Amino acid sequence: MMVLVYSKLITPRIKYVFNHILKTRLGLEIDFTSDIDLFKKYNSFKISYNDIKLVNEFNIVPAQILFSSKIEDFEINVENWDGLPIFFNTGNKDSFFFDIFGATFFLISRYEEYLLHLKDDFGRFDPSSSLAFKNRFLNKPIVDFWIDRFKSHLIKKFTKIKFKKHYFNLSTRLEVPCTYEFKGKGLIRSVLGILRDFIKFDVYRLYTRTVVLLKLKKDPLDNYESWINTNKKAGIETSIFFLISDFSRYDRNLSFYSKSFIEKVKDVSDFCDVSLLSSYISSEDSSFLMEEKKRLHSVINKSVSSVRQHLLTLRIPKTYRNFIKLGFVNDYSLQYHDMPGFRASTSNPFLFYDLENEVETKLVLNPVCISDRVLKMYKKPILARQVIEEITRYVKQVNGQMLIVLNNSIISKESNNYQWRKMFDKYLISHGKK
Repeated sequence: MMVLVYSKLITPRIKYVFNHILKTRLGLEIDFTSDIDLFKKYNSFKISYNDIKLVNEFNIVPAQILFSSKIEDFEINVENWDGLPIFFNTGNKDSFFFDIFGATFFLISRYEEYLLHLKDDFGRFDPSSSLAFKNRFLNKPIVDFWIDRFKSHLIKKFTKIKFKKHYFNLSTRLEVPCTYEFKGKGLIRSVLGILRDFIKFDVYRLYTRTVVLLKLKKDPLDNYESWINTNKKAGIETSIFFLISDFSRYDRNLSFYSKSFIEKVKDVSDFCDVSLLSSYISSEDSSFLMEEKKRLHSVINKSVSSVRQHLLTLRIPKTYRNFIKLGFVNDYSLQYHDMPGFRASTSNPFLFYDLENEVETKLVLNPVCISDRVLKMYKKPILARQVIEEITRYVKQVNGQMLIVLNNSIISKESNNYQWRKMFDKYLISHGKK
């Protein structure tokens, strides 16, 4: 169903965000024009992105952000409109109250991360600097709510218009910074581990380490098969991200040359999609990223198209440019390391827009709303479950994508993590497709 869009100036920003909302999310075919006469003569669905209404079209009064090619520090005033927080209010009560396209672009382009902002010790964007946190909509996919509201207004204007249907979808990803807790770590690391257990008088850990090394018991982190089966039983898509870098301060997996490590990655890849957990050090030097991708490809003999940045050391746009340069198609790093919610205020995938170069890329960003590190801040599984359920409720309201990433340590059925694994299993069964 074709929609003609009029704008006096058609910029890369306009094409990007109009395509995302109208084409990708609403399923409409669109074309652009700056010819007023052609627009007026067009006798089907049409939208003007213009200060005044031209004819009997759906009109959006624009803010200036999409007409600019600069990165400017806008003064943004967030208001409440019929229960939804909005900004770029244009006062256009005849068609739509605010510039949904400009506001959506600001959020999904991560515009505010190009501006001066607070950073933590790892150089990560501090979520307390974000517009969503300051205005208390971080836990809501507010862009998705805007699009739903926009759709209802379009239906009132164009009664015969038809939209793509979307359905709630829950999926998981498992990140593996360390494949085994005790197995395969080599003589020196094993001896140092035993000494550390003695010094701390951690009898349970010392016992577990010993029986694992004697091959009398399975390693506590060797839980991949049970995790895959749990997701399969719930009808949920999952994949696993392995760290495959050299050993360093923040990257502490088994050696790439460890036989047990290679065998495990190969084994898992036979039953589940395997992707790359790119190392902390690779965020500083892309040559490490290239080597890690080659290593994983050599192990699984499959293309490696998806990536997640270890420790979420995501530096926009540098990190994404490195991913694009090396041919990655999907990123799963878009989340905050210490807060639940939506970093780009949407639950749905979207293409990365390189704001400095003013270009739409082919890298798909898959927003992650929550991870185990965030949930563990709530101390108890029952409290964490409440947080997950609240976000799930919002995502279901807009038929969005609920993407959760967990570390393989938290889904272990051993010791203290047993209650966490039990909670996750119940949650997946409750909200899965089966």
